[in-house]
Amino acid sequence: MRLTSKSEHARELFGQAIILSGNYRLDECLKSLRTAVAEDVNFAAGWSLLAYFATDAHEAADALAHAQRLAGKSSPSEMLFVRWIAAQKQNDQIAAISNLNDLTKRESDDKFILYLAGRWFVDQRDQQRAVPLFEKVLLLDPEFTPVLNRLGYAYAAMGDMARAETLMQRYVAAMPTDANPEDSYGDILFKAGRYNEARAHFEAALKKDPSFGPSRHELGDVFAMLGNQDAAREAYHKSAQAAANPRRSLEYRSSIALSYVRDNLYGFADREYAALAAEAKAQKYSDLQAGFQEAMAEYQTDDLAALKHLDAAEDAIRDDADLATITHDEHMAVIRRWRGVRSLHAGNPAMADVCIRVIQQRYEATENEFIGEQLHSLRGAWLLEQKKFAEAISELEQASDDAFSLELMARAKRESGDGAGADVALHKLLAIHSSTMDSVLIVEPLRQKFAVSATASTSR
Repeated sequence: MRLTSKSEHARELFGQAIILSGNYRLDECLKSLRTAVAEDVNFAAGWSLLAYFATDAHEAADALAHAQRLAGKSSPSEMLFVRWIAAQKQNDQIAAISNLNDLTKRESDDKFILYLAGRWFVDQRDQQRAVPLFEKVLLLDPEFTPVLNRLGYAYAAMGDMARAETLMQRYVAAMPTDANPEDSYGDILFKAGRYNEARAHFEAALKKDPSFGPSRHELGDVFAMLGNQDAAREAYHKSAQAAANPRRSLEYRSSIALSYVRDNLYGFADREYAALAAEAKAQKYSDLQAGFQEAMAEYQTDDLAALKHLDAAEDAIRDDADLATITHDEHMAVIRRWRGVRSLHAGNPAMADVCIRVIQQRYEATENEFIGEQLHSLRGAWLLEQKKFAEAISELEQASDDAFSLELMARAKRESGDGAGADVALHKLLAIHSSTMDSVLIVEPLRQKFAVSATASTSR
């Protein structure tokens, strides 16, 4: 892509930033982009990429505003690049896809553009569109490490572990002294439930870089999944101390709170999440603040307490004018989904119906599939509550494969008389290996229940 910058160094930093981000060196990536736009304040693509990668909502909003002001003075491809990122941030999925299609056609031999396009499709959980883009990049540059990394994840998500592992082995070989390839290899093994193999790779990453926070954190996930919560909390604490920035430290510390949920120590979890939300508010990370409140709402045993946390999450989102529209809309969809679910449980189906209609309006306006998944999950829960099993199943089939939706699917199938279909949904549930709230509340208790049943059967 022709970059309209007078600074050769700024153009070099642009490509360098993409590679750094692709190898999980986000802070170095952002440093490169800040240097690039400081050297050339009229570098539209540099400002746009900074808006794309920035984790601080205020920096991202400012960078995007700069990029949009400069877009008219840039090359045609650079203008499309700015428009693509602006459409993403504004949650205009149709415009984002249109601009990206035009950009990839114009820049069909630009490995950086093809990689960013594939990465975006992976983030949209559209592996089928991502894989051909990544494969083309490897034809252009067989050692382009960000694609070795992301393509491995894409194949793993599609269930092709043989290809995923081959790519991760190539990734490790391409960067033998770097911690991230080992970490990525461990991560896909963890998601496949191969915890001890994953642990070996996380430990190998830490031998290469003892300060590499992600591997320290994921080592905690291994301990947690193996039932050693004390060791998990110690690893999470160390990862937070080693985190590259304050935001990531808060994210790592949230796993300590989650470990208390695992132990059914909800009072301890409340204390940890409340402290995290307060710190996120003080540091003006409103999306993190909202996320911590949403997490608290999910495990509350009392519906009114859950609804109060959802109100607090909504307040955090509404109070941040700089938050990207897509971040605002996706958090609001989550909040409304759970407000609807809790309202159903509390005997207030009218509020659930309001939540459904509001999410539907936003989904129709944006065609954002994440919002659509929240809509289908809530609508499925609402129909299941009315014992409209066939309609509930139809909705839940369009929801994401998060554990909450799959558990509803299993119930709906069982109630409709489809025992085999219910077993398929349960099999999908048991195949989830992640250290997330839905896994802790749904998958892990189910796995323990099946383990107990199996033990009882063999002892007879």
